[in-house]
Parts: sequence; structure tokens; C-alpha cells
Amino acid sequence: MRFLPIVAFWVTSMLALIGAEKKIAWLHVAFKPLTTLLLLAVVGYPETTFARWIAVGIVLSAVGDVALLWDSNRAFIVGLAAFLLAHIAYVIAFLGVAVWSPHVAVVAVIVTASSLLLLRATWKGAAGLHAATIAYAVVISAMVVTAWATIGGPVAMAPAAAVGAVLFYISDSSLALNRFRAPVPHIAMLAIGVYWLGQLGIAIAAAAAF
Repeated sequence: MRFLPIVAFWVTSMLALIGAEKKIAWLHVAFKPLTTLLLLAVVGYPETTFARWIAVGIVLSAVGDVALLWDSNRAFIVGLAAFLLAHIAYVIAFLGVAVWSPHVAVVAVIVTASSLLLLRATWKGAAGLHAATIAYAVVISAMVVTAWATIGGPVAMAPAAAVGAVLFYISDSSLALNRFRAPVPHIAMLAIGVYWLGQLGIAIAAAAAF
């Protein structure tokens, strides 16, 4: 695990969150993408296929972060596409080290039910984007399930990836509810802060990968 990159990550994430909460635009714009890119330093040089796919997902996430700095529908679609591809990269990484056991089926049932409820809650507000939101729900649900399937496999810090995937899911769910249902108080803390905690868990798993 890389101590200095994680410290730098925490500092920049706090600055970005302060910018978002206090409406200090330059702080948010400067430090939001940088924080995500610092996760590459946490991963380090990707010597395994698992770590390489996680690095790809981090880069795609940074692209999504930049797109979501704007509020337009076009920027949202670009951000959605970037994060969709990021989740696909993570699914590929997790599948490569997955060990299928009964707990994975339990996670699959819980996540599927949660995603169906979320789609129902945001259906009206997401008019015109139903196909995109369904596709995203399917892929992020697969990301969470496959992350939990890494537990018991060769990745030493697999539980960090599993918890990280759940936090990523919570973050994206709060973002969807805020955009398509009703404003969520302190959305920056949920949509960005929790997101970075989730991404950090995944990066730590990649850094410690067999």
C-alpha cells in the first residue's frame, strides 16, 4: 500500500469537497479530477492483469468526473458513458480473479432488488434516458456482484474491493436520486465523498494484488 499517495488523495479530496459544499468553483474543478487520478499512484505500476484493468477503470472514471463538472444533459450523458465503461473495466478485472461461492448469490439478489427499486424511484424523472439508466443499472450491479466474487480468490485485499464497490454503488444511487427524483442534502458528500472511498477500496485491492 502506498502511504504518500493515499495522504495526497485525502488532502485533494477534502479540498474538492470543500469546493463543492462551499460553492468555490475553482477548488472543485481543480481537485476533483486530480483526486481520482491520484488513485493511479495508489495502485502503482500495474504488474497484473487485474491491476491493469483497475487502472483503466480509474482513468475512465476521471473522464467521467471531468464531464460531470458541467450540469448539461450532454455532459451527463458523456459522464454516464465514461463511468459505464469504467464499471465494465472493473467487471473484467473482478471476473479474472473471481471465486464463485454462495455469498455471491446473496449479494446478487440484494443488489438486483436495490437496482429495481432505484429504477422505479427515478423512472419518471429519467424520461428519455430509460435505456441508458437501465444499462447503467445492469453494469454497476454486475460490478458489485463480481467484486464480492473476488473474496476467497488470489487478491489479498479483496474485501476492500467488495466494500469499495458497494460504496461506489451507494454514491451513484444518491446521484441518480438527486438528479431524477429530488434534491439530496449535502449531495457532494454522498455522490463524491462516498464515491472516492469506494474507489480507494478498489485501488487498494489492486495495489495489493497477489
